[in-house]
Amino acid sequence: MDIYQDLHRYGDRTAVVDACGTRYSYRELHDMVTAFGAALPSVGRALILLRTRNRIESLVGYLGGIAANHVVLPVDRSVGDDLVRQVREAYRPEYVWEESPSDGVPLFTAGSYRLVRTDHAPGGADLHERLSAVLLTSGSTGSPKGVRLSRRSLNANASSIAEYLTLDASERAITSLPMSYSYGLSVINSHLWAGGTLLLTDDSLVKREFWDFFREHRATSFSGVPYTYDMLDTLRFAHMELPSLRSFTQAGGKLRAETVERYAAEAKKRSAGFYVMYGQTEATARIAYLRADLHPDKSESIGAAIPDGKLYLRDTNGLAVSEPHTHGNLHYEGANVMLGYARNRADLSKGDDLGGCLDTGDIAYFDQDGDYYIVGRRSRFVKMSGVRTDLDQIERQLQQAGFTCVCGGKDEELSIALEDISAARSVKQLLRRMFHIDPGQVRLIEVAAIPKTAHGKTAYAQMFGSADEGDSR
Repeated sequence: MDIYQDLHRYGDRTAVVDACGTRYSYRELHDMVTAFGAALPSVGRALILLRTRNRIESLVGYLGGIAANHVVLPVDRSVGDDLVRQVREAYRPEYVWEESPSDGVPLFTAGSYRLVRTDHAPGGADLHERLSAVLLTSGSTGSPKGVRLSRRSLNANASSIAEYLTLDASERAITSLPMSYSYGLSVINSHLWAGGTLLLTDDSLVKREFWDFFREHRATSFSGVPYTYDMLDTLRFAHMELPSLRSFTQAGGKLRAETVERYAAEAKKRSAGFYVMYGQTEATARIAYLRADLHPDKSESIGAAIPDGKLYLRDTNGLAVSEPHTHGNLHYEGANVMLGYARNRADLSKGDDLGGCLDTGDIAYFDQDGDYYIVGRRSRFVKMSGVRTDLDQIERQLQQAGFTCVCGGKDEELSIALEDISAARSVKQLLRRMFHIDPGQVRLIEVAAIPKTAHGKTAYAQMFGSADEGDSR
């Protein structure tokens, strides 16, 4: 199965239902994808910037660009003009597929979307033959840093996800995440792989319209990041009547243990599955999973590797860690691993830098059952008075104490973004008491609200100035 070429194999099954209730069969979707590809040059390759929304036109551009052997660069429609300008300058796409009355004569149209040629000279010869997509990393607010993915990686991850979630043609997944986000894209890919139905909506799950659409079209699943589950709490999800719901998934950051336990219990009550997952854009979204409703005693775990993938640990000397409960640097191997990073057009000519082996940048251990637990991120550790300090642990302790804040920093300086600066003294007292951190080493930043990325994750870079803070997990 190739989700870019073989859509027609599912014939008249419903592939997509859009927000207006319009249905598209797999055969119709295949024909639209083919028509999009036919509008692109048949000789050579091109880079296509996709301004994505959870709409059929965006889906056609994504699938059609790759099916025609070109390279796609999805950027969410909500992303600001400054970053889009940086992306265009860095990667010099030959074409843009977007919803706008673009200047010039479009090469192809669908709905309000137009495919137009840019003023960048054709340069497809510099696109590596294995490259199919460039996804901006989750920490790249204000930066065009991207991940280079092959068609093989995208298909491999779709296959693995469909296998462990036991997806089939009866599944109806609602798009609760942006298509440009690797996690949201993997939901789309895995359901197309399985011949399921995508319920495309741009509505946020905090809107009544989202849940009306969910019920009307009998969605069987939704996906979310930790922020999503915070919102579900405020919406009193436990009281919602959703008889068609079979499963819900979480990735994109660590969910608090008590939240995992609560939603695992909720899943059992609904006879549904609750999957807690771990992943990175660098591995085409998902790396490990845990069926949390079946393992309530492992609320801190990310579980085991996805099918056809392998997790393992290495110590600081690069040697394999073989003993349970021993910390090590987490590595992953699989066909879904990226080719490498990109920061500009020149990088798109590079081949496979990693050979299917990814150093995740996380510190972890495994238990006697082989299930893994993330301890922290190497870039999320700083030394305070010579002591290695876990920023994520400090952040959790402060939040559990009732402070709305997040942590960043560098060696010998702990930075804390705090919504209520009047709590500064109490925060510093807690840090001294629990972590023995001198108040003089603490830099407090007042923010009106903790900013989030378009993916619903904490925008560490916006507050602390480092695009590496808070990478996708």
